[in-house]
Amino acid sequence: MNGKPDTLKGSYYANPTVDSPSVSEDQKVQHPEYYGQNIWPKTNEKGLEEFEQAFKDLGRFVFKIGTEVAIACQPFASSYLTDNSISLSKLISTSQTTKARLLHYFPPSEENPLPADDEPVDSWCGFHLDHSLLTGLCSAIYLSHENDGTIHQVASPSPASGLYIRTRGGDLTKVVIPPNCLAFQTGEALELATGGQLRATPHCVRVGAGEGAEKVSRETFALFMQPDTDHIIGENETFGSFSKKVFAEHYEEKAGGFS
Repeated sequence: MNGKPDTLKGSYYANPTVDSPSVSEDQKVQHPEYYGQNIWPKTNEKGLEEFEQAFKDLGRFVFKIGTEVAIACQPFASSYLTDNSISLSKLISTSQTTKARLLHYFPPSEENPLPADDEPVDSWCGFHLDHSLLTGLCSAIYLSHENDGTIHQVASPSPASGLYIRTRGGDLTKVVIPPNCLAFQTGEALELATGGQLRATPHCVRVGAGEGAEKVSRETFALFMQPDTDHIIGENETFGSFSKKVFAEHYEEKAGGFS
């Protein structure tokens, strides 16, 4: 995060729409991050007996709504698409690269102390762009981890806590997703596919200092909807080649530290 290894959150990734993608062996070798087989906790793992089914149910629900959002985008996007032979909704609904991410933002610790009032706005997750077509987001929940080992849901520890985006005009806006609602934001693949007419959404997450915040974690779920790796999204650019550039930029270790 912000050029450093991210130790502020933990993640669990899986494809909720298909366990074992049916693509060529070459695609699996070239893009294991998309076409690897899902790994689930055992059904007899205490506390996780229903994890796989719940993960898939939620992911597939967000996926269904996401394809409907793509249909709504189509009339505007169609005249700008690099490849007009397939609709945005088809790019998503036929793809086997979908990834859901269950996120756990750790409570403050000695290594990552509770921030001061003048903390950076991206103190929990640095500003970045998703490289998907669309990202579906669930409303975050906050959990208080008590000294006796109990955990219970609480309100946001601070009015400043949560998701922030930058608008096309550069304004910083706090986004509040109501309970039982979804939000969708645009990613870099959609920006490329529409020649910049639909822009990727810069976003970050802020901790926020407040009473009891030192015991509070943030939990959320994101679904990244994107084309298969061989689909063209820009001039001489497939989603697969674009993804490799993104991963190299963010994850390759370079001289002097992490990029």
